[in-house]
Amino acid sequence: MLCLALFRRTAAGFRGFSAIFFFWREAIFTRAKNILLFILSAALLLCGGCMSMNIDSLLSLPQLSEEFLDLQNKIDDIIASGANYSAPTSGSYRQSVQMYDLNGDGQNEALAFFNITGEKPLKIYVFSMQAGHYEPAALIEGDGSDIESISYSDMDGDGWTEMIVGWRMGSDIKMLNIYSLKSFVVSSIAATDFTEYTTDDIDENGKDELLVIRKESTTSSSTVTMYSLSEDGEMLTSESRLSLGAENIDKLITGHLSDGKKALFVESAYSGTGLITDIFLPREGRLVNISADTSGVSTNTLRYYSVYCRDINGDGVMDVPLPRELPAQGDTNYRELEWMSFSSEGTGEVTLTTYHNYSDRWYIVLPDSWVDCITVRREDSAGGERVVVFSLWNGEDKPVTDLMRIYALSGENRGEAATRGNRQLLKREDETNYAVQFLLGKEEWSSMIDFQYLRNNFYMIYSEWVTGLT
Repeated sequence: MLCLALFRRTAAGFRGFSAIFFFWREAIFTRAKNILLFILSAALLLCGGCMSMNIDSLLSLPQLSEEFLDLQNKIDDIIASGANYSAPTSGSYRQSVQMYDLNGDGQNEALAFFNITGEKPLKIYVFSMQAGHYEPAALIEGDGSDIESISYSDMDGDGWTEMIVGWRMGSDIKMLNIYSLKSFVVSSIAATDFTEYTTDDIDENGKDELLVIRKESTTSSSTVTMYSLSEDGEMLTSESRLSLGAENIDKLITGHLSDGKKALFVESAYSGTGLITDIFLPREGRLVNISADTSGVSTNTLRYYSVYCRDINGDGVMDVPLPRELPAQGDTNYRELEWMSFSSEGTGEVTLTTYHNYSDRWYIVLPDSWVDCITVRREDSAGGERVVVFSLWNGEDKPVTDLMRIYALSGENRGEAATRGNRQLLKREDETNYAVQFLLGKEEWSSMIDFQYLRNNFYMIYSEWVTGLT
């Protein structure tokens, strides 16, 4: 009967009940494993005539706990009244039923998201555990077509989590509310329209801030507003501007600067042809764009090459990639990437330099001695072999000196091709092998790298690093 009760839901409803089903599924897997072990042990005993038992009793499905059955019934009642599940459409929390400890007592509350015809059609029901049962504790209501996103954050450090709810009002309008749920009394403590937002303890005082980006239709510019909640419940705000000319927001990420301060990095499309990174830092309670120059543009991070910033070398500091053209051997221009780290004063320095091959999804870290003196070309004449040749640049009117070839091998014989002649295998992927052929040694050029260096500095490219290139 329990199985029939659970599976009579529609597919959308069943997905919405994923939080409860998760516990049930885990119980099934755990019990199934225990049953198998027990049956094996029992079989040994039965073979010796030592005992008998009803094996069928071991195969019955586990029962949902009483509190979850009770929660299921309460959600069924809401659906029976005409409500439909309305899971958040974006963000990290997208389940129709979510479990989260809102009051810090170690016991999760249950939150269920619905859409129902009538005034304020979007509903968020909050259920708290009372005497072993989930009981209705709070109701958040909103206007709009969808619940755009949900975030949970204790912004004032009182142990009660604030809920940040994005409401989609139409194709181009989104509203954001911060709700206090202290003692399960719902109170909207801030509201704004928004384009994107994120939360983090950016000033590292132990409490999260809300960072909201708004695109102003009247001025065609964008602002970043930092919301922080004081211990006495006062909402504090500070605003700063993105670079003039910044358009669609591609990515928000928080990370550390070279002097240890935490900052917000905003990656935006710029004038339709490139990418720009604005870096925001809280300074004495004010949010400051430390990368913008006197013209209001973060010129030092502007690049016409859409690659996201990231901690490229794993040192805990965010790096911004700036392309630099290599000397050209033909009509095709190739670039190396100089990864810049910035201090809280906005000054940058090169962390390292890489060459990224997006076509074949690999990159290498270039030694310092190779910067300013190499060039690159492609040689893809053989089927199933894509080749990048690194060469020493000897001047505009002089032939280059080839240093090494890196192969991406995708044919059926890629295993044999990776070690053919004096090639050495670098890496195996699912359908591609990568190999290197050295054309010069240290005795011929003192800055020549060896196989060990290359293997330690050869990496794969993942699509989230790049905007529209992979």
